[in-house]
Parts: sequence; structure tokens; C-alpha cells
Amino acid sequence: MIKNSTLAQDICLKKNAVVVLPTYNERENIEKILLDLLKESAALSNYRMSILVVDDTSPDGTGDVVKAMKEVYRHIHLLTGPKRGLGDAYLRGFAYATKTLKANVVFEMDADLSHDPHDIPRLLQAIDEGADFVIGSRYIPGGSVPKEWSLLRKINSKFGNIFARHIAGLSSINDCTSGYRAISTSLLRRVNLSELDVSGYAFQMNLLFASVRRGAVVREVPIQFRDRVHGESKIRLSDITEFIRQAFFLRFPFLKLLYSVRFLMSLSVALMIISIIYFTGAVSAHDLFLAGFFLFSFLMAMQGILNIYFMLYAWEDGESTVHDGAPRNYFPAHLSFTALLPARNEENVIEDTIRAIHAIEYPVGLKELIVICKSDDFGTIKKIRETIISLRTKNIRLVTFDTLPINKPHALNAGLREATKDTVVVFDAEDQPHKDIYKIINTVMLRDNADVVQAGVQLMNYRSRWFSTLNVLEYFFWFKSSLHYFAKMGVVPLGGNTVFLRRKLLIRHGGWDEQCLTEDADIGIRMSVEGARISVMYDERFVTKEETPTDVSSFIKQRSRWNLGFMQIIKKGDWLKLPTISQRLLILYVLLMPELQALSFVLIPFTIFMIFAFKLPVIFALFSIIPSLILILQLVIYMIGIYEFTSVYLLRFTIFTPLKVLITFYPFQLLLGFASVRAISRLISKNDTWEKTLHINAHREIAPALRAI
Repeated sequence: MIKNSTLAQDICLKKNAVVVLPTYNERENIEKILLDLLKESAALSNYRMSILVVDDTSPDGTGDVVKAMKEVYRHIHLLTGPKRGLGDAYLRGFAYATKTLKANVVFEMDADLSHDPHDIPRLLQAIDEGADFVIGSRYIPGGSVPKEWSLLRKINSKFGNIFARHIAGLSSINDCTSGYRAISTSLLRRVNLSELDVSGYAFQMNLLFASVRRGAVVREVPIQFRDRVHGESKIRLSDITEFIRQAFFLRFPFLKLLYSVRFLMSLSVALMIISIIYFTGAVSAHDLFLAGFFLFSFLMAMQGILNIYFMLYAWEDGESTVHDGAPRNYFPAHLSFTALLPARNEENVIEDTIRAIHAIEYPVGLKELIVICKSDDFGTIKKIRETIISLRTKNIRLVTFDTLPINKPHALNAGLREATKDTVVVFDAEDQPHKDIYKIINTVMLRDNADVVQAGVQLMNYRSRWFSTLNVLEYFFWFKSSLHYFAKMGVVPLGGNTVFLRRKLLIRHGGWDEQCLTEDADIGIRMSVEGARISVMYDERFVTKEETPTDVSSFIKQRSRWNLGFMQIIKKGDWLKLPTISQRLLILYVLLMPELQALSFVLIPFTIFMIFAFKLPVIFALFSIIPSLILILQLVIYMIGIYEFTSVYLLRFTIFTPLKVLITFYPFQLLLGFASVRAISRLISKNDTWEKTLHINAHREIAPALRAI
């Protein structure tokens, strides 16, 4: 009896330690690290240890492995959520560990087997000896990093410490970037964690800095850091630049002001004024012209840099866009889908499109197709009816209307009134959707609790016309990269098709604006204003395939319609209701991008003229050529992009393919510029008629043609 009482007393006296393991795509490592931690937990005498896995909904099924182990081992806990970075994962883990698991000590630890669980007792001993913050250090006597590390990896690690120690002011600590740490929860209560708004790897440095400022007793314990066995490092260039930036912000808080958009705008004006005063000494018409030219060059350079950033975002932040790819495993069919297919003079392509949508593999009772036509489009209506009869199905219906205006949003609203399913998806008359697209969207919408999902669309006939290659690349970079950044920012100008929307939400917003020529972008912005959860899903294997316009005239009309629609959205002003200034500035930039790009290419010959015709101060001459250099960089990116495009879609790439990009690059930009001017002319003349794009099934012919080569 005494023995049992003593045992119970010992258990009560034990303190709680919680190991917080943030995970993303660690399926190959997670089982071993959990078993190693459980084994180490059993050997502890003064602590009860729990393991909390914070999984950012890993596409590789890491969370599923943890769930299975959690059923067997009661000391394993799991938190899941959207991917917002390492710092966010730790903050959620700390909150759960302290409030729910009543932790006295929390551990930060990587799940990639680089940290040895056998070191846990030594870190806990330092806590017991009075430390608040214990670091598993690689850079004190007894600590080490893998000999197999490349020179670049070693330099990266060392320079991270240099910035943390000497820029952020943590010089008394040898290993500021270690991810293996034990922290007293009493210290966490003193630190205002809500101020640590850093989502990435810089969170480690910020937490350490905040702890030191609040008088934490910090100790370092030597560890032998091991290289990961499976998977790859999650650190990207963006994490490194964020780390450097945060180091300066911690040491010099006023620099945060310099980083704001408003400051950059103010700086632009200041540069203009200073340039006038310094280089000319007087304000004349000539001086004002030079200063305006300088400012214009500066703004065009910023526009070019932003455009390149959007184009490369998916490659730069590839880890976060993995979540936006197609899921490997599909959820059981739960959502139902109404496909809206507006058509106008599409007798050449409509049968193939109806058959392609009908062939989408999904339970028959959970899908329907509504084809919408104006009642006077006899040729298309005849073809639709013949196709429906030949398919012998009740899931396809023809809806006709005879009211104005004759445009796509009006047709979509007519179809919406007849829709009966949970989710509405828009397809264009020439679309070739993938047969698994409903299974994918069902999974994504349920997994992310999304209101809207924009899936990928890709033009395919990159060799049909002289402008087709660059037109194809526009879609490639937009859907593969740019839209992911907009989704991250919480404001998405939706594309015209393969966009999935909750029907009730769509009805609540009044459907599509029938007076707007870019009804897709407009509904995306309006839903973003309301805080709708919009996801972007892109995977080359599952894109909806389309074709480029048939000729230059059709291309100009299509692009003019888009540009005019963007200006209509600006004029409507819904974007001004977005909650943050960064969202408003971003969407304003996107809507003005066609005109800004046109100005950029007008600037090139004008710059050359200015350099030779005027004696410019050196700084003016240097700034004036920067936009041109950025455009050359954009050209190089396009040339690399066409190789990437042909590779992922298994299309033919020859030496003449990048040569075509080189030759057509500037003429294509002039074409875009002309379309922008034409759109402005139509806006002034109040000509908002819908100019339809002709379709000839060129994207469906490309695959057989390539196989024949």
C-alpha cells in the first residue's frame, strides 16, 4: 500500500514536456521519429513527455500516418491546418501544448531525423538547472554539422548565424538558427507571441530575440546535427531573404517603415524632387520633363520587377504551391456539380466539348450539364440537340434565352437559374476538361473548406500562329504561378472557365455582372471582398485545354475586351472595399497591368531617343535603361518557360522554338499595346459590345499532329 502511494506521488510530481513537431511532406520520416521519441519518453524519470505533430495538411499523407499511430499511442497528438509556414505551426503548437496539454516545457524539433531524441534529457537537465531557453547548439565545443554538407550549405548556415548574432544583436549566442530547443512555458507566457508575426524560418530568430529582451536565461547544449535521410529541405530563397530582412528589422525597427508601400511611393516623389534640385538647380519645363522621365523609368522598372515576381512565384515558393496541386487520393463523392456551357455560333466545336464534359468520371446523379444558347443561334442549337440525343442521357439540358444583352455573363445567369447542384462550374465552348476534374475539386473543396476553386486552364496550340507561343506562355505563367500568389494575398481575379463556385454563394452575390466584359475577374474580386475562401488548384496533368485565337484580328478583339472589362471593374469600385491596402494596391496593379505593359514597351524606343538626343545626367541615363534590362530578363524567362511548357506537356521542342520567342517577343508586346489603346478608345466611346472569339478546335488537333511527326 505504501509502495503504491509513493508511485502515485511520483507520478503527480512529474512535470509535463511536449515536443512540438511541425511537419510538411514528412511521410517517410514521421513514423521513425515518433517511435524514437516514444522510446526516449519511457526513459525519462522526472517528466511525462507528449508529442504534438502540427501538420500543414501534407499532400503526401503525413497526417494519415500520425492519425494511425495516435490510435495506438496515447502520448501522440495531432493538429492539422492550412500551410502558413514554420512560425505559424509553432505558434499553434505552443498554444495547444500550454493550454490543453498543460506543458511545463515545450520542445522545438525537426521531423526530418536531423535532431537526435537522445539529446532531450540533457536539454531538460539545463531547464531544471534554471535555464529558460535551452538551445541544441551545433557551434560550441562538442557540437557539429554533417561532414557531407556542401560548401554552399555550410556557408548558408554560417551566414544565417552571422546575421542573427551581429545584425539582430544576439552576439552572446553561438547558434541562433538551431531548430532544436527547449523552452520553459513560464517564459512563453512572458513573451507576447502575438507580436511574432513571422510565418517562416525567421520565427526562430524572432522568438529568441524576444526571449532575450525579456531577461530569459539562455543556455546552449552541444548536439551532433544529422543530415535528413528522406525528402528535401524546405528552405527557399524567399526564406533566406525574409530572414535577412527580419534581422535588420529586429535591430533597427524604423526600417519597417522604409519597407512599406507608402514609403516607396513617397520615395519615388522625393527622388524626382531631389534630382531636379541637385542636377539642375532650377525648375524649368526642361527640368520637369527630365524629372518626369526619371520617375516614369523608375515606376516602369518596379512594374517589370513585380511582373517577373508573379511569373516566377510558383518556382520560388514551390513548397507552398505543392498544396495547390492535385491531391493524390480522392475523397468519396459528396459534392454535386452543375456545368454551365454558354455557346454562341459554336457548331464547329460544341459537340466535342459536350462529349468531353459528359465523359467526366463522377456519379451520374451528382452531375448535370446545362448548355446555354440564344434562341436565334439555329446552327449551334441543332448541333447541341443532335449530340444530346446521341448520348441518350437526361443529365444534359439545353437552355435558350431571347433577351439582351448577348454576352457570356447573361447566358451564365440564364443557366444559373436552372442549376440544381451544390457547385457551379463554368466551361467555355471549346474546352477539353480532364475526366477526373470533379473528383479533384470535390476533394479540394472538402479538404480546404473552400467556397471557390480556380482550376488550371492551358492554351495548347503553341505553333499555330506567330503569336501563339507567347499567348500560350501567358496562360502558363498566369495559372501555374501568378494566381497562387493572389490566392495567398486573399484576392483572386478568377479566370473565365474551370472555376468552381458554391451555387448558394453565387446566388447571394447576384450571379455575374451582365454589364462587365470580364465577369470572371469581377465575381472573383466581389467574392474576395466578402471574405470568400478561394483556392487555386493547378496540375499540368489535369488542366482544361483550350486554343489561342485564330488570327491577329481575333486576338486583338479578345484582348481589347479583357482590358476594357478590367477598366470597367476599376470604375465600378468594388475593389476599394477590400479589407487591406495591400490587397487594393495589388488588384489595382493587376487591372492596370495591360496598360502598364504597353507603356513599358513604348518606353524602349523613347529611351533610346532620349539617350542620344539629350545630354542626360549619369543617374538619369542609368535609370532610363533599367526597364529595358528588365524586359530583356523577361524575354529570357519566356525562353526558359517555353522549354518548361513543352517538357511538362510532352510537346515538341526544337532550336527554332526559343528562336520564335525571341523574334516575336517585341511584336507581341506591340500587339498587346495596340489592344490596350483600342480598349481605352472603346471605353471613351462607351462601346461595350461583346466581341466573340472564333474557335476551330486547334487544341484538339495538336496531339494527333504531334504524334505524326
